[in-house]
Amino acid sequence: MAPISATGIDADDALVDSRPRRTSGTGIEGFTLIEILVVTAIAGIVLALAAVNLIPSDIEVARREAGFVALSIERARDGAWFGGRPTALTFGDGRVREWRLASDRNWEPDAANDRALGEARVTGFAVDGEAVPLDQRLVFLSDGFGVPFRLALEIRGIPRTIEGDAAGSISVLEN
Repeated sequence: MAPISATGIDADDALVDSRPRRTSGTGIEGFTLIEILVVTAIAGIVLALAAVNLIPSDIEVARREAGFVALSIERARDGAWFGGRPTALTFGDGRVREWRLASDRNWEPDAANDRALGEARVTGFAVDGEAVPLDQRLVFLSDGFGVPFRLALEIRGIPRTIEGDAAGSISVLEN
């Protein structure tokens, strides 16, 4: 008597595949054209879905780049508050540069926090409602109080605004 498995299938019959193998007219085994086409179609669908998720849209790029600039502003603000020395930012030459006020009352660049603007372009800068030239510094004092500012950006043709209020809150606005 043949052993029976726990599923009720004859164990000897389960090990042997009694179906004949498909071969070509020459006797060579292989895949059919339909099988190859189905696998190719499935791979194409998977790649198409992955490409949509891997390549960001212009809006996603604008949101990300504006977020990076806002983080640079927050880092400078926090550096002034917790470091006890005024900190400033400039937005020129396609970079966000951080500056520290030295003991001799001169501004020194902080190369560790220098960052490229990426695809962002600064189109406007205002402090306390007044337009300021783009080459001026945005200064954060160590006392934690400041004045409102507004930084206008354009990223891939999409406008974004970063606003800061007197209490230190910084937000990115989608125009």
